[in-house]
Amino acid sequence: MKSTRLAMAMHDLRGSLAVISGQAKLLRAGKLGMVNPPQVAALADIVSGCQLIEQQLSGMLAADARGSSPWEPVLVPSDLRQCLLRVYDSLQAEFSGHQLQFEIELGKLAMVFPFDAHLVTRVLMNLLQNARRFTPPGGWVRISLAPHFWERRSAQLPADLERRGRYPRKLPNAAKVVVADSGCGIAPEYHQEIFEEYFSTPAPGCSASSGLGLAIAHHIIQAHGGKIWVESAPRKGSRFCFLLPYVAPSATSRSQAESVADCGD
Repeated sequence: MKSTRLAMAMHDLRGSLAVISGQAKLLRAGKLGMVNPPQVAALADIVSGCQLIEQQLSGMLAADARGSSPWEPVLVPSDLRQCLLRVYDSLQAEFSGHQLQFEIELGKLAMVFPFDAHLVTRVLMNLLQNARRFTPPGGWVRISLAPHFWERRSAQLPADLERRGRYPRKLPNAAKVVVADSGCGIAPEYHQEIFEEYFSTPAPGCSASSGLGLAIAHHIIQAHGGKIWVESAPRKGSRFCFLLPYVAPSATSRSQAESVADCGD
């Protein structure tokens, strides 16, 4: 019965998304009247957002059909650099509209290794939406990506890095993604609790949140065998960091990773 209700709800949501996306495409093409370039860009963002939600719905339905958790990743070799770039491009207009400087630092090397691009995109969207919400106009938000040596994992390079022969003595065995902002910051006593469901930090001058975005991000990164944490202090901004291992975790290593996922770097 639960699966049937979920499928029916997803069907209705998909129908509404199809209407929104279809009308936005008609407007963007000028079929319903003249539109200016900024409006065309805004409509393109609407279509892109609908496509992202459709992908997430498909992933949830597929997980339900498998009888697995909605956060269980489907590991496919993908380029994390391109994944971050797509998210950045899709949110530029939104950040600009909130008068925030939005930057990205990806380096020049591709990072191709097995991960679930749809779920990692969801993590990024959640972290970036939080950064936008808690950063006042005139501030900045930055995404960065770099290879990382994780002490808890055996060192192994993705094929692209290994071919180029550019690596330090300690071979990177994970990708480190950081979403940093100049917002209101988070007191140290809340650094663990913010990853729990329905927890919102009592930060003065900051808008409230549902308390689900970080919990979802936490579940997804754990399911990848990675870890996520925050580095922050009141009025000094925040740095949300997560690691994705290059090597897909086994069931045993994944359960071990979950037990240390909240630890610092």
